[in-house]
Amino acid sequence: MELADNGSMMLMQYEQLAGSVGAIDLTQLVEHNESVQATETVENVYQWFQRHPQEYIGVLQGRRFEGLVSRGRIGFLLGARFGTAIYGRLPIGDHVIKDSLFVSRSSPLLAVLEASLSRPGELFYDDVALVEEDGTFLGIITVPTLVRWQSRLILEKNRQAQLQQRALEDNNQQLFRSLNELRQSRGRYEILFENSALGVALVNTRGEMETCNRRLEFLLGLPPATESLMATPRDLGGFLLAKERASLLRLLQDHEQSPEVAEARTNEFMLQLPDRGPRLFKVYSNWIRETGQICLLLDDITEQRVIEHRLMQEEKSALLDSLVGGIAHEINNKLAPIVGYVDLLQDEISHLHEVETLVPYCETIRNAALESAKIIRQLLQLSRPPVREMTTVDLHDLFREVQTLLAFRLRQSNCQVGMDFPSTPALIYADAMQIKQVIINLVFNALDAMEEAPVKRLAVAIVAERGRLVFQLADSGHGIKPDILDRIFNPFFTTKSVDRGSGLGLSVCMSIVKNHGGEITAENLPEGGARFRVCLPPATEEQVKLFNAGQRTAAVSRIAHPLPPATRVRILIVDDEEYITAMVQAALRRNLPCLVECVASGQRAVTRLQQADFDLIISDVRMPGMDGFELFEWILKHQPHSAGRFLFITGDAGSASLNERLEAMSAPLLRKPFELDALVCKCRELLGLP
Repeated sequence: MELADNGSMMLMQYEQLAGSVGAIDLTQLVEHNESVQATETVENVYQWFQRHPQEYIGVLQGRRFEGLVSRGRIGFLLGARFGTAIYGRLPIGDHVIKDSLFVSRSSPLLAVLEASLSRPGELFYDDVALVEEDGTFLGIITVPTLVRWQSRLILEKNRQAQLQQRALEDNNQQLFRSLNELRQSRGRYEILFENSALGVALVNTRGEMETCNRRLEFLLGLPPATESLMATPRDLGGFLLAKERASLLRLLQDHEQSPEVAEARTNEFMLQLPDRGPRLFKVYSNWIRETGQICLLLDDITEQRVIEHRLMQEEKSALLDSLVGGIAHEINNKLAPIVGYVDLLQDEISHLHEVETLVPYCETIRNAALESAKIIRQLLQLSRPPVREMTTVDLHDLFREVQTLLAFRLRQSNCQVGMDFPSTPALIYADAMQIKQVIINLVFNALDAMEEAPVKRLAVAIVAERGRLVFQLADSGHGIKPDILDRIFNPFFTTKSVDRGSGLGLSVCMSIVKNHGGEITAENLPEGGARFRVCLPPATEEQVKLFNAGQRTAAVSRIAHPLPPATRVRILIVDDEEYITAMVQAALRRNLPCLVECVASGQRAVTRLQQADFDLIISDVRMPGMDGFELFEWILKHQPHSAGRFLFITGDAGSASLNERLEAMSAPLLRKPFELDALVCKCRELLGLP
């Protein structure tokens, strides 16, 4: 009966332990009781966070708890574009964390653990508020503190279950009870430990994992633990580079040397995983006084950071797309009559005296308008996710377009740009927008590196090496530290401050270049500064032939000669811009045997189409009321014989939705501002005229 008595005593101790942990006074777990009134402004709360280390504080209405607000939430609000202007003066009560978890003082600890640690997604990391039954705010309990108590409970329960098993193994009746208790304990262990969404490990101060859950094994790509494997602790520090390994060991040793520090610590480490490459982990660490170990919770946040960056970029892109898209449409509509009327004016003055004096004026006006439209298109394309479009392009032209786009930034930086390009075209088969993105990123990095340089020089060259075309960009900046030269293309690696760089620029460049079958490298120059080299395969002979054919096609004369009098065709122009309809009407009358009518809306066009037959319809896309797409759909339904003689014109610089709809309708398009020769040639083609 001695063994049975020992088992009963251990069982009683186990129940007392669980009861004592579950009945603990929650005020002992309060980290701090910092709070602000709900009427305080967001900007003042931000200033408070700058002076204090807390991550979460309570928001009160008098003494009553209203919710939590976090440092990250305030930073997100004020860190966005115009964030301070939009949110700075608003009361903080409008921006408390939704679904903030708060518990009353009388709540059992086990219930608190279950409620807090079973929250899904990002809610898992939010701290918990402690309040009186009447709603009076008592303070904040951090998630790491709750996890520490959870870990203690798991370890103690597991140890007691093992003692019971050994003490009751000779008694069949007690064995049944012991196995039942063990089964229940293991079930709780599986739920709380093995099924945790985070990787959990108990490590010593040398960074050796003495135990870990299956989630961590999966995250690190480790084989499942066996008795032979666990006999030799696995080294977590082996997944870190030397510098970060030293930081981890200092953190672990600091836990041992300061065991009185109860709060958990949060750090981020870049782990180098054999099969997955560099991965960013958020690591929560806490000292387990009872076992003399450090409990680590690891969460892979690589995709989260990519998504956060992507969302920020998409938000900026959406705003820029909305602003620039509308402006581009309006400016293109204003540039279209400038280009068109200059062409008409040149044709008129060709019959006058002193043509040599007037023609250059017209050419200057025309070229300035076309160059303005080109800059607007480039700016709009950069504000939108690029659609991959492979074509044969000249590296010379790509850099000159980038130089035009960044002309103000280069002048503002007082940077001298030197170009060493071959006399023949440097043709590659690539997505022009993506290659321009690479060039822009490299130029921006070079300008940042030369901020403190007394003389700012940017040397750009294109050379041919071993059957490849090499685009080189060298600066006179501070160069790249040798110990980080092999890491600068890693995702999230940056030497810039948080507000100036995300660490994704060069990694995106490498991805684009590799997708084009090339490679990108960096090196320091003996005379100072750094040089980036982008090696790309040249265009094939067939691609060069197509490029040259396109160049010859673009060289046709601008104004077509008028046709001799013949049977006149009827043309309907639909556009709400009066200057454009007048310009198109004048150009067509001078170059085609036609009768031209103009209307300012899609509804009026439908009315005229119901009253008369037209041989050609030229319509703007974006118009108030019925737009060009709706007009085309009406024609498909009611006059399908006219659908093949329909021409779209638009000032939209090429949004994805417009391109998709045009492709679905298979209708030809001219983008404003267009040259009159292109308009006349397209009309001849649709009308079947020579």
